[in-house]
Amino acid sequence: MLAAHIELILLLTGLATTGALLLFVAPVTTLKLLFGQAPSDVLSQLIVRHWGLLVGLVGTLIVYAAYHPDTRVPALSVAVAEKAAFALAIFLSPFRHRPAVLVMVLADSGMASVYVLYLIGL
Repeated sequence: MLAAHIELILLLTGLATTGALLLFVAPVTTLKLLFGQAPSDVLSQLIVRHWGLLVGLVGTLIVYAAYHPDTRVPALSVAVAEKAAFALAIFLSPFRHRPAVLVMVLADSGMASVYVLYLIGL
């Protein structure tokens, strides 16, 4: 059942993940909106931009994997690692109580779970 819909699932979840590119484009505004705090120095902004770019690229890999089945195992393995690390980091932080952040963590956890189920079913 999951395999029959994996292309659409990967397309939608990949596009959602590329939303992290907002952090690359507008780190101060995006972090203020999501976390209620903005990076206060140039180094923090650089790290946030870099993180947003990397997560956005993971989203691009997921979209690519939707149309290239031979890339799914490595692309989804990277995506699971990224999403699990993000979820764990947020659950261990005080930011887990912010509604927008909680939605992101639950979405990423759900995506990672679907990817794992797909990979196990191969």
